[in-house]
Amino acid sequence: CSNVIVDVCKGHGTWFDRDELREIIEFIRGGGLEVLRQKERHEIEFERQQLERDRMVAASLADAHGFSYRDEDRIDGLSAARGLLKFLIE
Repeated sequence: CSNVIVDVCKGHGTWFDRDELREIIEFIRGGGLEVLRQKERHEIEFERQQLERDRMVAASLADAHGFSYRDEDRIDGLSAARGLLKFLIE
């Protein structure tokens, strides 16, 4: 994270405080943006794998307990919601 807070005002527009634009440029040139992108790719892949595991568990439960596919879809939906909330909170 560049630790820069962009100031936004509906009436006056968007601006940076002193030295913040320089800090952003240094952050990007220093590879910070690529580091963040890589981290985001890893998080997305982790969530994809978690959802796939949850889907497989839901399918196993459906087979073992005679749930309908609608029940499986509900379980997948809850898993997706859990993953999204976890991503947003962290």
